[in-house]
Parts: sequence; C-alpha cells; structure tokens
Amino acid sequence: MSETMAAIIKTAPKPGCMEYVTDFPKPEIKEDEILVQVKACGICGTDHSLYGWNEAIAKNYNIQFPGIFGHEFSGVVAEIGPAAPKNFKIGDRVVVNPVLFCNVCSYCAKGQINICDNRPFYGTDLPGAFAEYVAIRGTNLIPLPDNVSFEEGALLEALGVAINAVDRVNPQMGDCAVVLGCGAIGLLMLKVLKYIGVEKVMITGLGIDKKRLALAEKMGGIPINCDECDPVERVKELTGGRGVQVAFDAAGNARAVEQGVQMLAKNGKIGISGLPKEKSTLDMTTISMRQLSIIGNRAYERKTWFQGLDMMANGLDIKEIGSHTLPFSEFEKAMKMLDNREGLRIILVP
Repeated sequence: MSETMAAIIKTAPKPGCMEYVTDFPKPEIKEDEILVQVKACGICGTDHSLYGWNEAIAKNYNIQFPGIFGHEFSGVVAEIGPAAPKNFKIGDRVVVNPVLFCNVCSYCAKGQINICDNRPFYGTDLPGAFAEYVAIRGTNLIPLPDNVSFEEGALLEALGVAINAVDRVNPQMGDCAVVLGCGAIGLLMLKVLKYIGVEKVMITGLGIDKKRLALAEKMGGIPINCDECDPVERVKELTGGRGVQVAFDAAGNARAVEQGVQMLAKNGKIGISGLPKEKSTLDMTTISMRQLSIIGNRAYERKTWFQGLDMMANGLDIKEIGSHTLPFSEFEKAMKMLDNREGLRIILVP
C-alpha cells in the first residue's frame, strides 16, 4: 500500500472546489528527481485566481484534476533519485524554481528559462507544494542558506518576479518611478527599486488598500490613493509636470496600465507584469508621439534566484511581505482573507 500525505487539492474547474485531505498519495520520484518535504508555501495571486477559477488565467495551463497548486515554496530534501544532481544530500534546506525549463531551446541557452519554448510549471501543470511532499527535477533546486527562514524562502519566487521586472526596465540614475499596485509584488518592486538607489518611488492603491499604502510609505515609497485623487495628475504634480521615467505594473488591471502610460515622461518605459482579466485599450498615439516603451515581464530568469539571495545577504529585508502564516488545514480562511485584500503574502505550512 502506497504512503499518503496531507494536501490541498483542486477537484474541479469551478470556483472553490478545493479541499484539505490527509490521505492523498505521496509522490514517488523519478530517477532524476528529488523529493522535497515542504516547510512553507506562499499563496500566489495565480493560486488565488485559480481557487476562484479565473478562466483567463486557467487557460494558460494544463491543469489536471485532482490538482495541487502552490509554487512559491521552501523545504528540505527527503529523498534523492539516482540520476539527480549529486550536490544535494538528505536534510538540505532548499527553495525550488517552479519552471520546468527544457534546457534545450535557444532561450534556455541564454538563461531565459521564463520564456522557454517548453515550460511546464510546478503548481499548475504539475503537482505543486500545497502538500507535505512534492517531487521536483533535481536541477530545479536551489540551496537555501541557514540564515534565511523557510518563510522567507517561500517569498523568494515573488522577489524574483520583482527583480526581473526592474532589471528589464532598467532604471537609470536620477529616474523617478511609479509602481502600479501595492500588493506583495508591488511592494517587492518598491523594495528592489529603493535597494538599487531610485530615490523617488510612487506607489498606487485603492481606498481599501490603506494599510498597504501605509506600509509602502514606511518602506520609503510615496503612496497615492486612487480613490482620493486622480493618480495621473498626482504623479505629474510630484514630478514637476514631466511624469516618471519608469513605471511598473503590479496590479494586473488594464485600466491601471492605461493610467501608467499617461504617467510617463517622454522616452519613458513601462514594465507589465500583471495578468488582467480584461483586454487593454492603450493610447497608441501617446505611445508613439512621446516615444514610450512597453516591456513585458514574465516571471524570472535562472540568474534571478541568485540575485535575490545575494540581495538578501546584503541587507534586503523582505520578512514583512509574509504577513500571515496559517496551517494547510486553514487554507479557506487564507483565501477569504485574500478575497478581502487582507494581508500580503499568506504563507501556508503543513
């Protein structure tokens, strides 16, 4: 009889339809895989969207049922396949890159695993970490330093999204920036921008986001409550009428991106990381006449994980992004909190 484990499973392609079970089959590893005992897993915006079954998000993945979500996680090595990398041993602390990159295509050859031609994803296409154990290809593991907690390790994937966005937009000395959206990714973008020396960083949110905007101000950002003012006019006011040189979408909202374009100075750049439900109607004339650049940002490159660890080793503190820690059995409470925009990244633990 096969061993079992606790897991949160999605049972059908409908809103809700997730349950906590204690008798789900424990995965058996392939020769090149490593079994990771999960210690902490963040609830990403994708997980939350799939809990509510957002078709616009779901269609991007090949989700099987029952499925196990969760791709922002850390844990320890529990078992090692005979063909897995030899640089890991039982008990090692690890984080996991959830992109199962092919390592063959031209993009992988450049380290751009985020746009790999064949990239199934742990936590959607493949079983993820809303479970006590998950089988992972050995080359996707990254050592987690002893001085980084498992909860912080579960935030590294989200930090990677922020780092990649900032890296691709590439702010220059003296630039002003605006971050659209003050959720976990938006606040991490703010932290990364401040870390690399961008002095003036504005960040937008709604009236319901007052606690998040207050936290953004504590982090050194300039909060803009879009329910209390015209955010485009406020950005222009704060930049002497010119607008910002760089903008970053972390809202996943088409209207916010349209506003972001209007916030840009001439030659400005906007990086888009969100996945909105609705289609955008960008002002193409403004983009052309003001010589603006739109930069799409997907996830992170392979190097990004090590950049994140180096930044944390050199003083970047991301602990406060993990606002709550709850057991797997209370996942429904966590989802309701996110429905109500409570907290930031909620971390689930077995």
